[in-house]
Amino acid sequence: MKIKVLGTAKDKKRVFVFLGIIFAFAAIFSLLGAISFPMKTVHYEIRSDKVTKPFRIVQISDLHAEDYGKDMERLTSLIDEAHPDLIALTGDIYDDKLDNTTTTTLMKYIAPRYTCVYVAGNHEFYDPAGWAANKDEAVSLGIQVLEGENVQVGEVTVCGAARAVSIGELKKPYDWDDAVIQCADSLDTEGFAVLLAHFPHKIDFYRSFGKFDLIMCGHAHGGQWRLPWTQNGLFAPDQGIFPKLSGGRFDYDDTTMIVSRGLTRTKNIIPRIFNNPELVITDIIPE
Repeated sequence: MKIKVLGTAKDKKRVFVFLGIIFAFAAIFSLLGAISFPMKTVHYEIRSDKVTKPFRIVQISDLHAEDYGKDMERLTSLIDEAHPDLIALTGDIYDDKLDNTTTTTLMKYIAPRYTCVYVAGNHEFYDPAGWAANKDEAVSLGIQVLEGENVQVGEVTVCGAARAVSIGELKKPYDWDDAVIQCADSLDTEGFAVLLAHFPHKIDFYRSFGKFDLIMCGHAHGGQWRLPWTQNGLFAPDQGIFPKLSGGRFDYDDTTMIVSRGLTRTKNIIPRIFNNPELVITDIIPE
């Protein structure tokens, strides 16, 4: 029996061309990933006659246990520079599969220094037992974990839309409509109300109550890959290809929604391209 050996000049040329294409794609992806690697700070300003003095919110979303240096200093230093009145943690801060040591480090730093409110995302609820332990840790540190409750922080009412689940109940981990209903039913509409809700694609449902002045979400990771100078990315969970609500500010007649592009960078198997991880700062200013 004869065995064909790849050895002709034509065959070798094909191999070199194929390897060259693979190398070129790898180099391009590495370069684009490096460009999109640094964290940036994004600022938004909302004017309202429902507040009499400025109120600053720092939003942390979709951290997924990311590492930001020794003691998370690259992240905590930006938080300290912002001097927030509130830190809003809008889900997927703890991860269901990764080592959450860095998340614990962050929590231990921010909890004694700032008012912190936390709503869970889908990745917290993917591991109910793990989330139960992580939730206990957050609460023990002094972080308010909201599951359909409202809390008053200065002149602002903060509403937390996440559904509490027990072990074995995890059937629809991203369906927390009942928590939003609970928030809306107990909300005084005279003051400025902020809804913390992980999922931006539910915006029409959030708006249907007519009670939330500001909605803060995450989940979409900015679409992961984004064309330069465009607001939205190429794909987002629950929205599909070319999502409309993957990152940025969206103004409606009755409310404003801010969608964080999230803070995870190296932990996701798919690199971010033209889509830097971001820390969101929102100022509510008297009108």
